[in-house]
Amino acid sequence: MNFAKTLKFYIVYFILIVFLGCGQKKLAKNSPAPEIDFKDLDNKTYTLEKYKGKVILLHFWTDFCQSCRAEFPRMQSTYKALEGEKFELLAVNVGQPKSASEKFRKDFSVTFPMLIDEKAISKELYKVEAFPTNYFITPEGKILRKIVGWLDQSQIEFVINKYKK
Repeated sequence: MNFAKTLKFYIVYFILIVFLGCGQKKLAKNSPAPEIDFKDLDNKTYTLEKYKGKVILLHFWTDFCQSCRAEFPRMQSTYKALEGEKFELLAVNVGQPKSASEKFRKDFSVTFPMLIDEKAISKELYKVEAFPTNYFITPEGKILRKIVGWLDQSQIEFVINKYKK
């Protein structure tokens, strides 16, 4: 992609984020994180309650999101580097069939849990307006922070270290 197209993409992305966020209620910091109840690719059920005591990163994505596609290899690398750090990454595919996640798991050799939200319940539950959308959840199950866009390993490590006991 050339520079002009890349710049145009990011300008449109920024405008969409600003306007889509207008009038939307945010999940307040320190409020209880809405519970999820989704199955993964192997039909195993996941809830946040299961991960109390860990920092959770809820990563909402779709396969048509170019940023998500570019970020997935880095997310896998970060997940492998931070295993055993009182941390869990839960990637939630929003509004797409299971096959979209199966393809991503194969293409990117994903080992973190990939949850399926075919009915896009999480869009309203977590106020997801753009992809990727990331929520950090404290070990006590409270909303810490929402970040729309890419995350890097240092951001995740910072949050984990803040909550290590």
